Amino acid sequence: MPTPSDAKLAVITGASRGIGAAISEVLAENGFRVALLARDAQALSRLEARLSAAGAQARSFVCDVADEARMGETLASIETSLGTPGVIVNNAGVGGPFHRADEVSREEWDALFGVNMNGVHHLCRWALPRMKAGGYGRIVNISSIQGLFGGVRSSTYAATKHALVGYTKSLAAEWGAHGITCNAVCPGYIDTEMLLNADAGSRTELLRKIPVGRFGTPEEVARLVAFLVGPHGGYVNGSALVMDGGLSSQV
Repeated sequence: MPTPSDAKLAVITGASRGIGAAISEVLAENGFRVALLARDAQALSRLEARLSAAGAQARSFVCDVADEARMGETLASIETSLGTPGVIVNNAGVGGPFHRADEVSREEWDALFGVNMNGVHHLCRWALPRMKAGGYGRIVNISSIQGLFGGVRSSTYAATKHALVGYTKSLAAEWGAHGITCNAVCPGYIDTEMLLNADAGSRTELLRKIPVGRFGTPEEVARLVAFLVGPHGGYVNGSALVMDGGLSSQV
């Protein structure tokens, strides 16, 4: 029999950097034990050490969420060593390929869906019956404003993020009666490594389009996630919460 869900144990994918690392840090600050999943062993180790030094309970697990067999092994290890999580944050994701739809190869298409959707399903399929047994669960999926709108040369990425929003709403409807909520966060342009690598002209053009005149921060996204999985977020279910500084509020 699965053990009851532990409301204060959170599994975060794509935890090694950017938004995922910020979510891990903020949830740890809020008293969560955190299981950190990512492919980058060195970055995970540094994050685990930093969180542990601050007094948090953190364990890292090197894993490619698109690898179903490896995910199964990792989740079994988490359950054995830490228990059954009450919180899941599906943050792992990849961008691109940034070219026209007719130029997207089958390999590129499959690779994006492998991480951005299959990885989410692997984790949710495992967690949901366990959360049901514990009578509690909070799932947050990190989508994108391109999960609600299209984008030139971003057809594959937008397709995965639209699928993630639909999956989120379906889980919310299907599992809400069991004490489980599921929401999507749809960030716009967040000041992460990807934006830092953009040229100055591109950054200036992007800023011009954002009404608040700045990029978002990973911590701002993390604070929203913390609200959704915290004591006051239980009536938010099935939402796709846009966090883009007003970018999508105008044509």
